[in-house]
Amino acid sequence: MHERFQTGEPAEIQWRRVLSTILIFLFLALPSQAQATIYLQFLGAARTVSGSACLLETGKLRILIDFGLFMSPEDRFRNDLLPFDPSTIDYVLLTHAHSDHAGRIPLLYKKGFRGKVVGIGATKVLTRLIIGASLDHTDRETVALSGSQDIAAMMRNFMSIPYDRKLDLSPEIAVRFRNAGHILGSAIIEIWCKDGEKNIKIVFTGDMGNASIPLLKAPFDVREGDFVIVEATYGTTPRTGSKTIPVIFPKPKHDSNSLDSKMTKFGTEIRKTLEAGGSVLIPAFTLDRTQKVLFILGRLKREGIIPEQTLVYADSGMARKITRIYGRYGGHFHPEARKLTDEGHDLFRFPGFHDVSGAVSLRAHDLGKPAIYVTSSGMLEHGNAPQHLGKMIEDPHNLLAIVGWQAPGSLGSRLLAGEQRVIIPVRREGEGGAGAGRVAKDVKMSIKMFDFFSNHADACQLLTWLAGFRKTKQVFVVHGDQENTLDLARIIEGNLGFKAVAPELNDRIVLSADQQYRERKPGIMPCAGLSGGEVWSRTME
Repeated sequence: MHERFQTGEPAEIQWRRVLSTILIFLFLALPSQAQATIYLQFLGAARTVSGSACLLETGKLRILIDFGLFMSPEDRFRNDLLPFDPSTIDYVLLTHAHSDHAGRIPLLYKKGFRGKVVGIGATKVLTRLIIGASLDHTDRETVALSGSQDIAAMMRNFMSIPYDRKLDLSPEIAVRFRNAGHILGSAIIEIWCKDGEKNIKIVFTGDMGNASIPLLKAPFDVREGDFVIVEATYGTTPRTGSKTIPVIFPKPKHDSNSLDSKMTKFGTEIRKTLEAGGSVLIPAFTLDRTQKVLFILGRLKREGIIPEQTLVYADSGMARKITRIYGRYGGHFHPEARKLTDEGHDLFRFPGFHDVSGAVSLRAHDLGKPAIYVTSSGMLEHGNAPQHLGKMIEDPHNLLAIVGWQAPGSLGSRLLAGEQRVIIPVRREGEGGAGAGRVAKDVKMSIKMFDFFSNHADACQLLTWLAGFRKTKQVFVVHGDQENTLDLARIIEGNLGFKAVAPELNDRIVLSADQQYRERKPGIMPCAGLSGGEVWSRTME
């Protein structure tokens, strides 16, 4: 054997150099564990209801899931705080158009984001309308977070995709949007990520819909996911007086018995009010709630529970625009609603219906005819709702039908609590509608709450949906106040057996394919131990 190669170096040194080169090559060829690490950071709606935002980092892509407004007074200062450089974000995946999920996306463009927003086509249309309208109603004491040019940038870069189609964002990331049934275009988002040579699947429910009213399709039954992020708006509380369907697999089809009972009660209360010579005030949020109210009123008329000739006035310009958008997306409707449209029925218009301006609907009170008034501002504090309330509240023949959640301290919540005299914010008379005043009124009208209109799944519906998973690695509970998120996480662990936590704001969690699964408990009762209401379920098979 030669002692030296031709270079004149000792052979031992040359062999060491060759071996080092081979080892370096092999090291570089191995997958980088640092690059494969996947993080999920909770930047909003963590132990609070609004400001939904999660940041998913894979080492190659940075993806936001929602980026919404903080709504509560104590959190609103966070709206213009960005804990990351927007120019480093590649995509925003948008679950739906509500402002607490979509409202801050234009701010990203203002601050340098140039990537795509991905969502359902109906979500794009509704988001443009809702965020655009918000520019006209910005609090005078608040500097607008973004301008029309930022909204335009968002719309130019909005990638509309259909439900159920898998989309590759990169060789390592794929997404699919499933129907969430919350509002038109709302989605559950499935995300597949490569973790080295393995894959993990993350499921974001967004806001899960309440399937009790068959206007939109029921939430899609996702059955597999390593990590699941669920909302907790209702915490561990089922809707008052509700019974849940038996929980068995395969799950039973839509059961409308509970709806029929509640809808009939709603219609009967309206008919009794009208027969006594009174009128009915229904304050409703413009997005989804007004459309559900009109859908149910039409059904009550078709079934003869409310007289067909009853006058119904709807006076919200924004709700009118949204209703037209709903009408364009019949493919998102529940089969029962599709059957009605196939038979030639208009889901949102019926005999006696008048879609009018606020001024016209307010003058209708002077006609002295019993009527139903569907108006904007679900909590009675804005829009035309206070005007109607001021004209109706002192007549004991009238009915205030509250069909949505009332924030603590709102006018609606005080009326439900039984206050006998309230201050109503109304426009002053004789000023052409300009200016605002406050008037004290005695509460003499009847006030009733009808809870089946909610577009959020209650605790039992969420637990029943989550019970469709045979195993998970971890469940994260968000979009609820601290007590609700902690309590729902506890119930998920106790009833289903899955590991569940309620993350705090800015928590950054490592997601790994090597984490251990937890199997669903055998013989479970998902809704056992829930607080309030009358709840039952059958042992799962």
